[in-house]
Amino acid sequence: MQNQITTHQNEPRFLKFLRARSETYREASHWQIAQFVLTVITPLVGAVVAIMTPDARPYVAAAALVIAMLDSSLIDRIQKQKLKTAARIAEQFDCELLEMAWNPYAAGKKVEPEVIEGAALRWPNGEAKLKGWYPSAVEQVPIHLARIICQRTNLWYDGTLREKYSSILLWSAIVIAILLFSVGFAAQLSLIDFVAVVIAPVTPVFGWTLREFFRQRDAVEALKFARAEAEALWAAALNGGCEPSECARRSREFQNTIFARRANNPLIFPKIYDRLRSSLEIQMNRGAEAYVNELKDGG
Repeated sequence: MQNQITTHQNEPRFLKFLRARSETYREASHWQIAQFVLTVITPLVGAVVAIMTPDARPYVAAAALVIAMLDSSLIDRIQKQKLKTAARIAEQFDCELLEMAWNPYAAGKKVEPEVIEGAALRWPNGEAKLKGWYPSAVEQVPIHLARIICQRTNLWYDGTLREKYSSILLWSAIVIAILLFSVGFAAQLSLIDFVAVVIAPVTPVFGWTLREFFRQRDAVEALKFARAEAEALWAAALNGGCEPSECARRSREFQNTIFARRANNPLIFPKIYDRLRSSLEIQMNRGAEAYVNELKDGG
């Protein structure tokens, strides 16, 4: 064993980081769901009510204004704050496990230990799925190379997950559109009635779905670019163009990009994440093994 990553990551101190990180993301996802219900589902229901009950239209309009104010002044801010906190906890996990210095200029102050302790205690799902966070294959290479593999793994996993999620969003929008046109055709609605009765009420759903699709695709492109940088660093290390100290310095700079992506990338609905996770973890582990084998084979 050439480094202690796979041993240390399952120790109580590091598992506490992962529990706190996971809980903070879970809480952020609750606000995401609340935001979806208030800004997408509620306007959809309100539109139907307004069509069927004209007297309720002023109340629907007032509710829409209140929701808009709540979203911009409260829900969105809390969600972003939770994301930033989760990203900083993940950064502490990585910095201590992968033996990197904390960069306050990129990540700010470390999360207070009381906040980490509280979030870790609130996490309801145990530690079974948190153990073995990084692939076991990395224990076979020196720390400066294992660090690069772990960083690249982070980017591949996140990017692939978001790519699959964005595809689900796009196909959901396509399926909904086909169903709506089918309903309108079967009901023999006129164009005016179709727009008023069918299209107008579901516009918030389409708007949210397409907005999330493009946000996820933008994140995927940024992650692919960062992953290419990690792979270039790996190639340089294999070819002798990156001494351990230089690799460590460049990995620390590269970690700034990883933190920025974690803090700013949009959330993924938790149930979809859970369904995609298992297959991606298998691929992630095989990918790490391939990089280790490449080193053993002499590059």
